[in-house]
Amino acid sequence: MKKLRAVLLVLLTITMLCAAGCSDDKKNSADIGDNPTVTAEKNKAPTPVQDKDKNTAKGKLTVKVYYPDEQGLKLVPVQKTVKIGSDDKYTATLKALLDGTKEKGLATIVPKQAKIKSVKVQGDTAFVDFDDNLIKKFIGGSTGEEMLVGSIVNTLTEFEEIKKVQLLVEGKKIESLSGHLDLTKPVERMDNLIK
Repeated sequence: MKKLRAVLLVLLTITMLCAAGCSDDKKNSADIGDNPTVTAEKNKAPTPVQDKDKNTAKGKLTVKVYYPDEQGLKLVPVQKTVKIGSDDKYTATLKALLDGTKEKGLATIVPKQAKIKSVKVQGDTAFVDFDDNLIKKFIGGSTGEEMLVGSIVNTLTEFEEIKKVQLLVEGKKIESLSGHLDLTKPVERMDNLIK
């Protein structure tokens, strides 16, 4: 009886050791990548926390905005980095233009009081709606009008998909800002003004 007990005890110990060994084998094979669940976990996309910096980088865009030189002869491109958050890239870019420039020899032509109400793109045309301060606070003549329109149009047509810009004031088409430039139709890029 004692011998039988000893044999059973030895067999039980061997069985337990084998079971533990098999468990370790499974663990090791999971590390190698044989276990589909573990492999899927390893291949899973990073969590949003890990992606946070990438999303921030995606929320920024380097754009060219155009300002007239102080003589009002040519438009000069200035690179700016804009944040795309609540605003789409077009609105953010125009707001950067309206913020003005501190570049030497350049002037800000859009009246400071003018506010963008909306920017909508349909086909290859951007419809830019300003409040009435665009006209009320505009003090330039024919050259100023050309520079203002050119700075907005050339800034937006830096985006490949935009070929023309229709300026609106309070949601309506305008004839011109001060009687010199026909704004009843969308205006194409004004390359002749670029320095």
